[in-house]
Amino acid sequence: MKRLVIYPLLVIVMVMIAAQPTTAQVRFGVRGGLTLGKLKFDRDMISSDNRVGWSGGVLLDLNIPVLGLGIEASALYTHRNNRLADHDRVYKRDYLDIPVYARYRLSLPAIQQIVAPLVFTGPDFSILFSDNGPVSYKSKKTYMSWDVGGGVDLFQRLRITLTYGLGMSRAMEYVDSEYHGDQVHGKDNHWTLSAAVLF
Repeated sequence: MKRLVIYPLLVIVMVMIAAQPTTAQVRFGVRGGLTLGKLKFDRDMISSDNRVGWSGGVLLDLNIPVLGLGIEASALYTHRNNRLADHDRVYKRDYLDIPVYARYRLSLPAIQQIVAPLVFTGPDFSILFSDNGPVSYKSKKTYMSWDVGGGVDLFQRLRITLTYGLGMSRAMEYVDSEYHGDQVHGKDNHWTLSAAVLF
């Protein structure tokens, strides 16, 4: 768990140190969005339905104007919802998400002050705060997904993005006594639509 916290923080510190005023722009911002997630289990005995959740937090944005390259790191409070097939209630989980992205932004001379498309990818580290899962379900304290996405910067202030997160490590496990204590593992895949204001 400590490594999942330390590594993203080290990346953020390195970005800030490497940013030189003559070659790079460092900006801060706030972000909010909606997330639609699905738990994918390694056996067909359990399924989950998509449910809408939300996220919000702060971000650090480093941009190298001439090359169009950049790095973006965020700290987000994320609330995820899923309805499990063998339970009536919605399975709720709260996380601290720390995504760290490498980004390319296309600068078109005529319109870059108004609109600039962008694509990005990178790891997203999640640390569990709380959950309301049944006794037979156990959420992992930490897990990682790999995110890919795209979006647009509007007027150099508003960033709209759509992100897909592919679960790389286990987000939860299920133990059923009927299967002699066998564990079924679930990974969290999700879509996130978000908006950020940069300062």
